[in-house]
Amino acid sequence: MVVPHGGGRSRNLFVHGFVLVLLLVASGAVLVFAALMVSDYWKNIIKLSQLVAYERRDREGGYKLKVMEKGIDQLNSKVDDVSGQYDTLVDGHRLKEVRRPEALLPEGEPEGGASLGDIERRVARVEKNLRLVRRRFDEDPGALAGVPSILPCKGWLYRDFGNTVSPFTGRVEMHRGLDLAAPRGTPIVAAAGGVVTAAGLEEHYGLTVEIDHGNGYVTRYAHNMRNAVRAGTRVKRGQVIAYVGSTGRSSCTHLHYEVLRNGVALNPRYFVLREPSSPWPEKVFETKT
Repeated sequence: MVVPHGGGRSRNLFVHGFVLVLLLVASGAVLVFAALMVSDYWKNIIKLSQLVAYERRDREGGYKLKVMEKGIDQLNSKVDDVSGQYDTLVDGHRLKEVRRPEALLPEGEPEGGASLGDIERRVARVEKNLRLVRRRFDEDPGALAGVPSILPCKGWLYRDFGNTVSPFTGRVEMHRGLDLAAPRGTPIVAAAGGVVTAAGLEEHYGLTVEIDHGNGYVTRYAHNMRNAVRAGTRVKRGQVIAYVGSTGRSSCTHLHYEVLRNGVALNPRYFVLREPSSPWPEKVFETKT
């Protein structure tokens, strides 16, 4: 029934039930269609925003790739320069014990590999070190002769430099050198040229050889089975000076090796440029278990 607000006549409209159901179904279909359209619209908006993010990431990745390529070119240039310094240092001064720059870099890489920045920092350190070494030996070509640069013998690292547990007291104590376990009678060589200042029996150290290399450097070789030099003897790097034993306060057959600079004990590891060329036992710096 339709009733007008004015004074017009009222009208009666009769709608069949089927038509009413049809209208309701059509209205529902329109609402569902509209909901689907809105859903697809938002999905497209989200996809579009993701696409923009991917494109921006690709642009950033391309920029980073260009930067890395440029960095690699610069790195290769630095490596060539370092290799040139190495050739000048070795060929110019005949320092065959100096290892190539690549040997100074770590062999293993952390999981995932090293970043370009890590490699650049390593090469920069090697470059700086070689530059300093080159300047030092340009000023004094004979300086290396008096710097300890090789291991006195090959063996197993029995006790390291620094605060370690004493095999005698069981307490942590300062250990002033390296203990290299080796077979009894293994030859011990001088780590650098110099003059033997002491060769005899010392308390705790047993049979000991002490060499003054000049420039404040002194090396000490202790617990020897037998000494092959006397005080006052001038020795060269690689010359046999004693034989491994277990004299003095010793827990096993080994060499106790010290490097001192102006009376201060230094870590001998820092002075190992190469290993002695001799058919001695392998496993240098491998901890004995």
